[in-house]
Amino acid sequence: MYLPWVLIAVAYLVGGIPIGLMVGRARGVDLTKVGSGNIGASNVMRALGVKLGLVVWVADLLKGLLPVIWARPALVHPGLLEKPFPYLAGVGFAAVVGHCFSPYLRLRGGRGVSTALGATLGLDWRVGLIAFGIWLFFVAVTRYISVSSMIASISVPLLFAVMPFPESHADAQRPYVVLGIGFAVLVILRHLPNIRRLLSGTESKIGERVQAPVAEGIGGGAESETEYR
Repeated sequence: MYLPWVLIAVAYLVGGIPIGLMVGRARGVDLTKVGSGNIGASNVMRALGVKLGLVVWVADLLKGLLPVIWARPALVHPGLLEKPFPYLAGVGFAAVVGHCFSPYLRLRGGRGVSTALGATLGLDWRVGLIAFGIWLFFVAVTRYISVSSMIASISVPLLFAVMPFPESHADAQRPYVVLGIGFAVLVILRHLPNIRRLLSGTESKIGERVQAPVAEGIGGGAESETEYR
């Protein structure tokens, strides 16, 4: 049965689409030289403003959500697979890995937080919404997106472990917990530069100003603009 592996491969390719980088280039800004140098939504907000940041955030979330939604009816089908949920979890994880290690950017990419949220929502909307609420709470309290993202990612496997599952999906709990652990480890590893900046006191908070350099080869000669995260 090749279908599960095809769906996992497609999820990786979809997750790898560098939406933030493309939006930055369309506006003449090189995101790799702004703020954290990341191509995710938080750095887009930092360089290009809240509206474009939200657009990229939604797009990155959909990169995790849609592959899971598309794969679910194909995999969780009576008589097709004895244990479909590990494969469905694999689809979600592949999308996040694609975002973090994009095949279109020589295995470079973003932090994976928005895409992981999308995949989690696709697997279990209850866990996704609670994790998002935890993220919002810590963003409001700390004003550090990085700290909030790491805490929210750690909550995902814990939420999967305690969340009641219907009998028809009882076999999903263990692979989803394992997936949540994978998300947390990946997100924390991708935030190691942020952790170093937090320890040195140089990590930026929401609302702090940064310079937005013009992307190389795009809009040459234009001056850098001061934007807000």
